Amino acid sequence: MERPRGDYAEGGYGIEGGDMQDGSTQDGSSAAEAINGPIVFSCAKCRTILGDTFAFAAVAPERNLFALQAVPETVVCGKTRKASETRGDEGSVFYELRCAECDAAVGRRYVTAAQGMDALRNTYALDMGCVVTYELGRCMDGRPPADAPPPPEFYASAALYNELAMVKSNVTAIAARLQTLEKSVASPRSAAGARKRHSQGLNPDIYHVDSPKRLGR
Repeated sequence: MERPRGDYAEGGYGIEGGDMQDGSTQDGSSAAEAINGPIVFSCAKCRTILGDTFAFAAVAPERNLFALQAVPETVVCGKTRKASETRGDEGSVFYELRCAECDAAVGRRYVTAAQGMDALRNTYALDMGCVVTYELGRCMDGRPPADAPPPPEFYASAALYNELAMVKSNVTAIAARLQTLEKSVASPRSAAGARKRHSQGLNPDIYHVDSPKRLGR
């Protein structure tokens, strides 16, 4: 199973949901014409987001599976191993994947895979018959210009996504530390000022800054 390039449906596999071995989509257009951008996968029952193609790992059109390297917490992996009884998939062992919101079955996490399906092992293989998809940028009219740069490879996009997530995490941590530092610096100054005014016999409720002459009067 090779890493698809360009259109995700290349090679006769549409990912609009269901088994589309002829490479056409549900609206009758060719899959290559219909899919141009990243795809978001949602639970077909409750529409909870289950992942996207930035985490692409492998594709198995003969099993109607699209495998991801990682998924959000909305995908729950079962704890019981099951043996596949599907024709052509005999001998495979997997954990069932379910939607965390509605408990619907959405795919498999293979421990062992049948011959020719090794790329699915230890991935989150979504069953395209149990999910719905949305192509980012679908609402825009027309196709990209002919001279537009090609979309980045899946693995490059995933690396960039992980790098941006790390930067965001670091920025958040730094902001939290600065806020804590500011509080720790401001608190001693306020306490010291209150103690000083109290030692001078000044009422902090009516104390105000004035010149020495006026205070002497």
